[in-house]
Amino acid sequence: MMRPDPSEVEVQMQRYYKSLSQKDHRLYAAIEAVKVGYGGQV
Repeated sequence: MMRPDPSEVEVQMQRYYKSLSQKDHRLYAAIEAVKVGYGGQV
């Protein structure tokens, strides 16, 4: 369930992501995918 009000950590993560190069976007996305796991199960 998504919260309508993003926490400060989420805002900082989004800001950081926007500062990355295209190559680093892919690396960051890969790390996040590993954290979420197969099928989106946390």
